[in-house]
Amino acid sequence: MFVLYGSVRSTPLARRVDRCLLDLPLVNGTVSTHHLQNARACANRFGLDQFEMRVLVDTDSRRPEDQGDYEGVRCVIQQDASPIRGVAGVLSDATREMDNDDYIIVSSGAQVYLESLDDLVHAMAKKEADVSFVSSKDGAPVGVWLIRCGVLKSVKSIGYVDLKEQSLEAWKIDHKVCVVERTRPYAHPARSLTEYLSAIRAVAAGFGSGTTIDEDPYREDWESTFSIIETDATVAEDVIMHDSVALGGSTVGKGAVVVRSVLCPGSIVSSGARVTDRVLTGVAKKERGR
Repeated sequence: MFVLYGSVRSTPLARRVDRCLLDLPLVNGTVSTHHLQNARACANRFGLDQFEMRVLVDTDSRRPEDQGDYEGVRCVIQQDASPIRGVAGVLSDATREMDNDDYIIVSSGAQVYLESLDDLVHAMAKKEADVSFVSSKDGAPVGVWLIRCGVLKSVKSIGYVDLKEQSLEAWKIDHKVCVVERTRPYAHPARSLTEYLSAIRAVAAGFGSGTTIDEDPYREDWESTFSIIETDATVAEDVIMHDSVALGGSTVGKGAVVVRSVLCPGSIVSSGARVTDRVLTGVAKKERGR
C-alpha cells in the first residue's frame, strides 16, 4: 500500500502547525495511524502476511513521524528521489522490483476515510482490472486506486509522468481500466483548517454517518462533536473547546472559548479570550468590554 503525501503549494495549516499534516491528531490516533488502521483491515480481510504501507513524501514536504510496525503492518517513510518525477513516475520507480501481477493500493495521504478502505479495495478487486479507482458523484478528486505493477512498467524511467492526465489516458488504450462509483463521498480531505476539522467530525461520527446538514438535518453547527487536547498542551479546566484542537505546547487560560480552531505549539489563549475559526500561532487576548 502506498500513501502519497505532498503538493505543489503548502497550505497555511501545514505551514503553521510545525509538523506534517499526517501527524495531526484525530479523535483516536493521528491521520497516519488512521491510514495504518485501514491498511491493517486490508491485510486481515485479504489474508496478506507481512503487509507494508509506504508513505511517499515529495521533496518539498515535511516527513511524518516514523510509526514502525503497527499491529502487524510495517510502515516505511520514503522521500521522493526527484522533485520532477510525477506520481506515475514515483510509483513506477517504487515498484520496479515487484512482480508484474502484484497489485498495489494507492491512496492520498492528507485525507480520512468515510468508508472502510478494505470495502473500497474489495469493490475494485471485483472488477478484475489492471487499473481501477473509486470516484464519487460529487466530483471529489480520486483518493484511492488499485494498480497492477505490470502496468507501471510502461511508465518511462526518466522525466515527469503524471498519473491521471498522462498515464491513465494511455492505459485506457492498452489495459483494462475500471471505475467504482460511490453515490456519496468515501473520503474527506484534511489539508486546510476547515477540511481538517470537518474530517475529525466525520471520523467522530463514524463510517457512513452524515457529515453535512444536507445529509444529516439534525446536525447543528453549535453542537460540539469533539475537542482534542494533546498531552503536553496546558488547558484550564473551565475552558470551552468547541470542535477544536490544542496541539502540544499550546496554552489556554481560564474561561477562554476556542471554536473551530487549531492552537499551534507556543500559542497562548489568555484567560477569558475567544478564538474562532483560526490557526493560532501567537497570543490571543481578551477583548475589552468582555
